[in-house]
Amino acid sequence: MRLLQFQRHAIILNAVMQFLEAQEYKMFTRIVFDTAPTGHTLRLLSLPDFLDASIGKILKLKQKLASATSAIKSVFGQEDTQKDASDKLEKLRERMIKVRELFRDTESTEFIIVTIPTLMAVSESSRLCASLKKENVPVRRLIVNQVLPPSASDCKFCAMKRKDQTRALDTIYSDPELMALKLVQAPLFDLEIRGVPALRFMGEMVWK
Repeated sequence: MRLLQFQRHAIILNAVMQFLEAQEYKMFTRIVFDTAPTGHTLRLLSLPDFLDASIGKILKLKQKLASATSAIKSVFGQEDTQKDASDKLEKLRERMIKVRELFRDTESTEFIIVTIPTLMAVSESSRLCASLKKENVPVRRLIVNQVLPPSASDCKFCAMKRKDQTRALDTIYSDPELMALKLVQAPLFDLEIRGVPALRFMGEMVWK
């Protein structure tokens, strides 16, 4: 299972670089990648460092084995095949280094944390923020989604929900990891946000 996740994350990172390097997408000023839940995202972000170190060790080992006896060489096949495999590993390593540099580039990249106003979600966002800082990934903003308006107090259930949300929002202001981030509140809409017009409407509400 871990190997499959490793392969899947490596494929994702490779696809990200191919996407960014493609000429057909040069027309866009911003490209947004919607990442998986926290655990998967952190593994994805730490993969370039892991691959860089691992591939480096593999290449050094192959260089040592290349100068060993012919009996050991035969285990790895013909010399050309071995060189071809080494070239592919080196190319993968170079691509992962580019991905790592991209993730940490404060001029071109920003990781925006999106959460909901519950104590559990805020706590998870705090852990995520701390991990991002540890990986030197630029994070400056926090979006809190599905926030009820003050007018929701007219409904008893909504008033209780609003009170609970306010407590979670107050936690953000006092959290050592999150308090320095720019907080953006997105309201709870009465319809699901789907399609370009709906996204534009939400954008106007959130970024006004």
